[in-house]
Amino acid sequence: MTPEGGAAPAQLRTGDVLLLRARGPLAALTAWFGESRFDHVALVGRAGYLIETGPGGVIERPLAERLADPALQDAQARRPLVAARPLQDPDRIAVLAHALSLRRPAFSGDPLAALGRAAALRDRTLPDSAPLRAVLREALLHAAADGPGAMSASEFVYRCFAENPAQPRGRLAPSLPAATPPALPFPELDWPALWPQIGAWLRPSRRDALGLTAGDALAAGLQADAEELEQAQTQARQRLGLMERGNALLALAGPRLPNPKCVRLRELELSPSLQPLAL
Repeated sequence: MTPEGGAAPAQLRTGDVLLLRARGPLAALTAWFGESRFDHVALVGRAGYLIETGPGGVIERPLAERLADPALQDAQARRPLVAARPLQDPDRIAVLAHALSLRRPAFSGDPLAALGRAAALRDRTLPDSAPLRAVLREALLHAAADGPGAMSASEFVYRCFAENPAQPRGRLAPSLPAATPPALPFPELDWPALWPQIGAWLRPSRRDALGLTAGDALAAGLQADAEELEQAQTQARQRLGLMERGNALLALAGPRLPNPKCVRLRELELSPSLQPLAL
């Protein structure tokens, strides 16, 4: 797959950003919570490689392999700018160096954890659906069981630019506009496809607690009430070290840098510091 906007893999440079959307209902739900049409973001690393959060932590994988993945539905390439100009090589090296320093197994980034973190960060009005609450409960509990340093994909990419050693510190941090959330309709979920995607990422201990066998794809459909969902959200938020709710989580305008854990994928998508690539 070629990233939207005409950029071919050979044109991508270290420090460029890829906004990605996977196929399936789990990605659709994650994108809705992130208020974006994408559910994942990654950084172009050393020549021919991509750095991103994944099930094994922050990982490197061949860029061409990632773009050819049949599970990938859409991709858009962005080039970081500083003072309206593309990054110079020393800045790109600084971004890459910080990205590589974040490769730790504790930083889990599997799709269920990604949904859990997105659901923990945002208060959204949900359809009255017990199966949906059960999906979100499992995602939130899954994220809450992660290491305290676990990052979302948006946090990882933002930190690569905001925390690297380029001086003065924070000079490369993307500008995050205080954009009005889009009126995205709640996605139509393919429940028979969603439950297996959830079940595939459950930890063995959680499977045991639910009384599921290793081959059980949750086809029966679990249910949860509003109180169970609220309890799971509280656990996830405490694990992430987040006490604010609602609009208090939005990135702050002005010179003060936002809490990286609160950066939405939508804010990166709309950032004027990340310019869509074109031929």
